[in-house]
Amino acid sequence: MRFRFRRLAMVALIAAIASTSVACGNGSQTTDHSSALDIGPYSTQRPDSGFDDQPSETRGMLVESLRLGERAVFGSDVAPEFSAGHGGTVLATDSGFRNADGVSAPAMQPFRPLAAFNASAADTPYIGEYHKHYELSISLVAFPDDQSAADAAVALEHSDFGANSSNVPVSLSSYPAALSHWRPGTPNLGSWMAFKSVVIAVYVESLQADLDQLTGFVSKAYQQQIPKLDGYTPTAPDQLAMLKMDQDRLLTRLVKTDDTVPDQQRFAVYSPRGFAGQATDPAAVARDFESQGVKAIAVSDNKYLYKLSDAAAARDYLTHLANDPTVSKYVPMSGVPAMADIACFKATQPNSTTILARRFRCLIPHEGFVAEVFSDQETDVRQLAAAEYQLLKDAG
Repeated sequence: MRFRFRRLAMVALIAAIASTSVACGNGSQTTDHSSALDIGPYSTQRPDSGFDDQPSETRGMLVESLRLGERAVFGSDVAPEFSAGHGGTVLATDSGFRNADGVSAPAMQPFRPLAAFNASAADTPYIGEYHKHYELSISLVAFPDDQSAADAAVALEHSDFGANSSNVPVSLSSYPAALSHWRPGTPNLGSWMAFKSVVIAVYVESLQADLDQLTGFVSKAYQQQIPKLDGYTPTAPDQLAMLKMDQDRLLTRLVKTDDTVPDQQRFAVYSPRGFAGQATDPAAVARDFESQGVKAIAVSDNKYLYKLSDAAAARDYLTHLANDPTVSKYVPMSGVPAMADIACFKATQPNSTTILARRFRCLIPHEGFVAEVFSDQETDVRQLAAAEYQLLKDAG
């Protein structure tokens, strides 16, 4: 994934954060030097919302899939063997649906899927080279009605079962409606079950071909996943194209640096829990967002915007982000001249979880928001931060 959650070890940061807190604490005490800011090549004009203005079934599938992603169970809730998150993936694309563990796009297509999301976890994080030991994959696929979901679950199981003549059926005593199978002697098991209008597809892999252990993992996955789907109602097919990505216009508060085409990784708006699902420790990140009062997160290329309840909460969250350790381990550096509100940092080591620009980082507060911007160039990150500050200020 393009974003791994930044964690900054507490170092000689007290003076930088103190100056930021004082400057943010009372707007009347901060001199506005924004007219002299060096914004380099960036525009401070607020981007338009054209990406949301016209009906789009592709956008609607993405938004509905992210709704499902908010409800995906974390692997650590199932068993400690799956404590490391491997991210979540929207399976709905502009050309239809993609395959995933336990999900065959051709098999489910006749039943008119509306959205699909896959969440994966394992026993160790994926950082550089990864050797799989335990793996859990849970896919959620939404259909227009309960019958379509029930029929799709049968089709998905039959499609996977027929892929190998050695497969044999497996029953789950706790979930007799689940359709499951394995290949004796292989340490994995697949299972499909419809819950109302959603198909839950579970794939689990272990160290050894222990059927009792495998069925135990799958049963626990259903036990944890089903309650999280309570209250979910799929969007009607004729309303899917009307779903908007950004009801609160968060993305239009971020400097435009790339295409504004809805995309899970590069241009989207997340709920805190949905965004946490992309982390290597989703449960811990979700708790962190809740305790800090984060309401929503917008992702736009190399920038993030965190929405909080008010300016005080935003100031606290900026300090929290600045002090929180990261894969890259950031330390303070000089920020934007004459703008004490903006805190900037440089990485002390490469981030092995992404190939994207993450060497330099700035945090910009404004009212109930904190923006976070990244670059691999020190001058560029300050210019981007300055432009972001100006845009937030002008956007109100």
